[in-house]
Amino acid sequence: MVEIRPFRGYRYNLDRVGDISRVIAPPWDVIDSRMEGQLLSSSPFNIIKLISKNCSPGDVKEKFDRWIEDGILKQDIDEGFYFIKHRFRWMGKEYTRKGFFALLRLEDFTTGNVIPHEKIFEKHSINRYYLIERCRVNFSPVFMLYQDESYGIEKIVDNNNSSTVVSEGFISESERFEFGVITGNEDIRCIKNIVSLCNLIIADGHHRYNAALKYYKDNPAPENGFVLIFLVNINSPDVLILPTHRYIPSGASFIDNMETFKRYFNITEVSGLEKIHRLMAEETKNIFGVYEDDRFFVIVLKDMDDVKEHLSQKFSDKVMVLDTVILHEFIFPFILKTEPQDVVIYHQSPEYLIDEYKKKKSGVIFFLNPISKKHFLDVCFSGELMPQKTTYFYPKVPSGLVIYKFGK
Repeated sequence: MVEIRPFRGYRYNLDRVGDISRVIAPPWDVIDSRMEGQLLSSSPFNIIKLISKNCSPGDVKEKFDRWIEDGILKQDIDEGFYFIKHRFRWMGKEYTRKGFFALLRLEDFTTGNVIPHEKIFEKHSINRYYLIERCRVNFSPVFMLYQDESYGIEKIVDNNNSSTVVSEGFISESERFEFGVITGNEDIRCIKNIVSLCNLIIADGHHRYNAALKYYKDNPAPENGFVLIFLVNINSPDVLILPTHRYIPSGASFIDNMETFKRYFNITEVSGLEKIHRLMAEETKNIFGVYEDDRFFVIVLKDMDDVKEHLSQKFSDKVMVLDTVILHEFIFPFILKTEPQDVVIYHQSPEYLIDEYKKKKSGVIFFLNPISKKHFLDVCFSGELMPQKTTYFYPKVPSGLVIYKFGK
């Protein structure tokens, strides 16, 4: 049984910083140099100055302490859960994802109460560990999923007598949000009861969870035993899972290996990205889009049994049919004869990767379909891990709306 708690968060003092939109940021691991420059120019107090991988933990602690002393950040008087109504558009449709911030008692994955869903890049956990070690602060939440067919927590968020909106803002032209707090004792009790009956799945922030858990194991004081999380109900139709596409910038070519691909895939050259999107949307299993040298292709696996002989000793049937597994464990090593994991550029935008290709003028891009929620849950509860970047839960949870500081 998991345990969540309300807390007294640190929040930006809007009388000092103005529009909340100017001081929040996406999670640190999706911020490239161009975006970081934009965030730095948006406000001298943007949260990027506390979460960037380019900041030393010592400098972050000094800045964080100074912002508290100067009244830039203030701690709430009352404990509560904090919620977001995140309104966004995707593929021409409007969505509103409702979730909330809480503290979660840290548990080892062996208990089965907290479930990771994908492998991690260990170096990123080390980076976040040093930040926790020096600052004893969670600046960004771990994004987690629960299941509740009654939608009880969403009803509390929607109830104006239960939840108080304290700020509104935007993240982009297609993303706006309302942020607020839930402090009523009965509502807090109800939320805790609903979540306590659930297994929680890490959607995004595996590195942050691993770093917090390791710090607690290394320093097992009670105040170190909780981590800031953001919870959403995966049963909601407003929870979207997008794919993460792959660009290998060098050392690999689809066109040069097309004859080998033809043994395993039906290949169709198409007119452009729009055609790839349409064909991939019509096919649910083992279809990839490919871009190389200003040419677009759609490839469909002919027979899964051709792949199974390479994967059956390593993966269950549930996992081996994942497109990311076929790509990383079959296409890369057996067809392209490469192990490019350290150089792959990951992104959810095909257009972004095509722009990157045109700058470098080499390599190959693979476009993927998203995993379904049912398949995602089946794999999660099987105890197996998916390859890195199998999922992209859209949109990302902004950092900077609420901060958790623990200990002295």
